[in-house]
Amino acid sequence: MASKIAAMFAASRHAALVGRARERDELRRFLQDPEQVLLYLHGPGGVGKTTLLQFTADTAAQSGRSTVWVDCAVTGPNAERFTDAVRARVDESDSGPDLADPVLLVIDRFEVAGPLVGWLWRSFIPTLPDGSQVVVAGRDRTPHDWAADPAFRRHAHVLPVRNLAPDDAASLARACGIDTSGDVADVVTATYGHPLAIVIASEFATGATGASSDSGRGVLWNHPDVAARFLGRFLDDDATALQRAALHVCGHARRVDRAMLREVLHVDNVAADELLAWLRARPYTESWPDGLRVHDVVRDALDRDLRWRDRAEFERLHADIRATVVARMRSATSDLERDHATMDLLYLSRGDPAARQVYSLDQAGAASRTMRVDDVDDREWVVRAFEGDAAADRVRYWVDQQPEAVTVFEDALGRRTGAMIVARVDRAGRDVGSHDPVTGWALAQLAQRRPPEPGEVVLHNMAIDAEVPGRLGRVADQTSEVTTRSWRVPRLGWNLFSTSLEDSWAPKWTFMGFEQLGHVESNGVPVAVWARDFGRSGYDEWFDWIGTRELTGGAASPPSVTTSVALSRADFEDAVRQLFKDLGDPVRVRSNPLTESHLVPVGDDAVEVLSGRVRQALDRLAGMPRMDIATRAIERTYLRPAASHEKAAEVVGVPFSTYRRHLAKGLDQVVELLWDWELHGPPVSPDPT
Repeated sequence: MASKIAAMFAASRHAALVGRARERDELRRFLQDPEQVLLYLHGPGGVGKTTLLQFTADTAAQSGRSTVWVDCAVTGPNAERFTDAVRARVDESDSGPDLADPVLLVIDRFEVAGPLVGWLWRSFIPTLPDGSQVVVAGRDRTPHDWAADPAFRRHAHVLPVRNLAPDDAASLARACGIDTSGDVADVVTATYGHPLAIVIASEFATGATGASSDSGRGVLWNHPDVAARFLGRFLDDDATALQRAALHVCGHARRVDRAMLREVLHVDNVAADELLAWLRARPYTESWPDGLRVHDVVRDALDRDLRWRDRAEFERLHADIRATVVARMRSATSDLERDHATMDLLYLSRGDPAARQVYSLDQAGAASRTMRVDDVDDREWVVRAFEGDAAADRVRYWVDQQPEAVTVFEDALGRRTGAMIVARVDRAGRDVGSHDPVTGWALAQLAQRRPPEPGEVVLHNMAIDAEVPGRLGRVADQTSEVTTRSWRVPRLGWNLFSTSLEDSWAPKWTFMGFEQLGHVESNGVPVAVWARDFGRSGYDEWFDWIGTRELTGGAASPPSVTTSVALSRADFEDAVRQLFKDLGDPVRVRSNPLTESHLVPVGDDAVEVLSGRVRQALDRLAGMPRMDIATRAIERTYLRPAASHEKAAEVVGVPFSTYRRHLAKGLDQVVELLWDWELHGPPVSPDPT
């Protein structure tokens, strides 16, 4: 009976083992190599080390090998108890681990063995029978005295265990009961493929824990109960309050060093060094050249837990980290230091869903440099790169006139991956429009709003990913590094950005608080232009607003800074009709020319105000004679849209031809109402929507 149960257990474990093809191959090769004595698995808690140990034991059992399993969490850091545990698990007819028969010794949770590390390798393992092998799993990296031994380098193998690949992580989520593709994708993305995190989120989503799981898609891992359960399974129970605080600094900052701990936790250098040493010993941290970083899934769990448990402390921590980062940005003595600090600042926005859509927040190995002025190949490469944005002709002008304005982006291998231009339009000649018609058009638009003053800095930004022109990712991160540095100039006024890749870049510049001026055709291609007037709303004010977004994750946009523009009657009507089509898409509404009209008071949120104006106009329309059908037609077409125009006519209760006639009549009347408000002033305030 016992053998049947063991066989059933082994079969179930084998069926549930997802992915890990590389690790399983290495474990099989280890078992088949008589020269290999020890294999050391290491990785963060919950990443699947015990599962791989079980796979190793089951594989050995299938070939008839004797297996002894010891859990260091049970034996503790005591050599005698460890030896007794091994003997107790050897066949009863044998007397101990010094038998003639070889054995596979499987040791789990080795991180708690402590003082046994040196003893196990140098004293215990050499006494095992010839042909024996040992597989050890722990959270800590390879012990230093092991790695320094030539015998270890010859007869041992180290196997790091990381998160699951995306496809394998999705398979695990489905095996755990997540049955919709959207939820599977959300769980995989939020957990970074960490197996334990996937299991916990899946238990919550399927109601296996008894907790409410009706929060909807996208929050399975964000729920505080899920984060708390994960941290409870993962972190040290004996951590002091100060050590916990240091962990939360790691959970919120991109990188942590002694100075960061000293400034944020208000401790001296000695205490900061002790905390840093403790953090470096954690299995879920990694040491990088520029500081210490914590495992992604632990970082997010720490951050969510503190945000939920103590919002005031979370905001204090954020403010202190931000102040430290900003101070580093301003005191940096090299572009590299400044770029690292800028990336640290950008990282603080990761709690904003909009930021996650725009930025990669991963600049490992990426770098930027000024274009080499005397390098013809470098100059021509930049021009060719902007062919992907249909801007090569315009870019060549700026490369020739202002080569110092061009930044080249590179990857870890030094390959050129993208470029950015921050051109000083105020330093260009009066004929700039003949060389760059987009800049010429934009200047004409600015002249209708607030003409640049003498001595005012006017910038025109252009950026491109040379490999995939419509991709943001790391290039979006790198543009923020460049702009944060380049825009901090005295007397900054108008700031422009242009691209033909509007769908890709619109979220980025909307996120940055820019508003769209409109479109202009260049070389037969429509180019979108965004603007922000830093002369009316300065850099420091904008920078503080970015800081507010870091905490709120979607703060209201800053005050409009492109000022009202007098649209022609025809342009106004086009803008109104486009507004109705875009009511469900706030990003596109923000690019509508009506955001710059007199319908929107300066300082108010354009999306909210325009939605209110539409509702007011429909309320007025409903009160007019013989406009009931027209009002309902507009309502079911744009505000609460039916599946199709035919379906809308059916819901309104009229034939399709009647519906179309009343819809057109109603829209004409709404245009007239809004045009009257544009000329003579809108009502005092929009009705609530």
